Amino acid sequence: MARFIPHALCAAALLALCGTASAQWTVRGGLSHIAPHSSATDAVGPMLPGPPSGISIDVQNKSTLFLSVAYGFHPNMEFELALGYPPTHDVNAKIAPWLPPHIVAFDGRKVAEVRQIAPTLFFNYKFGDAASRWRPFVGVGLNYTNFDKRTSTAANNALNGGPTDIRLSDSWGLAGQVGLSYRINERWSITGAVATARVKSKLTTRTAGVQREIDIRFHPVVLTVNAGYTF
Repeated sequence: MARFIPHALCAAALLALCGTASAQWTVRGGLSHIAPHSSATDAVGPMLPGPPSGISIDVQNKSTLFLSVAYGFHPNMEFELALGYPPTHDVNAKIAPWLPPHIVAFDGRKVAEVRQIAPTLFFNYKFGDAASRWRPFVGVGLNYTNFDKRTSTAANNALNGGPTDIRLSDSWGLAGQVGLSYRINERWSITGAVATARVKSKLTTRTAGVQREIDIRFHPVVLTVNAGYTF
């Protein structure tokens, strides 16, 4: 499967370059709800107990505006670049109950705010014909995630022992989606979709020269409802 997806995307790109009389552009806008479903290792670094240290994090859900631009080069196929307004997620502490009470007191508290920019390029296959009112579709593609703004809260500074700098590595990974569109007329449509992607990052904190790290994997579920205009 991992080899098939890049080959399928390349084949679709060649078809797009050939061009057809049915080529169309579609702009879609709406709302997305992002459930990161993060799983993180315990923090490792100087002055931490462990392993395991018993100190980890949990990334919270967020809703945001959705925007995509699609190029339909065939009645049943299109490329879609999914964008949207970059959401800022709250990050809460996860503290093991066996740690000292003054550390456990931070459990569930917000320790950071992190903004993500995550453009995703999909190759979508739409079932049915162009005149159908209802058209289910499936898509495969590539996701890039960058965490461009990272803010440590007062709680995190207290937990780490001083002002703390936060960094997260970028991520590249496969993505997929399924959805259903309703054709209002030849120009307007309504679409609902569920998407996911493979996202992983290394979180690094630095406090007074002391560095600590956490590996994070995301299994996001992104629910989107949008309106589209085709021209």
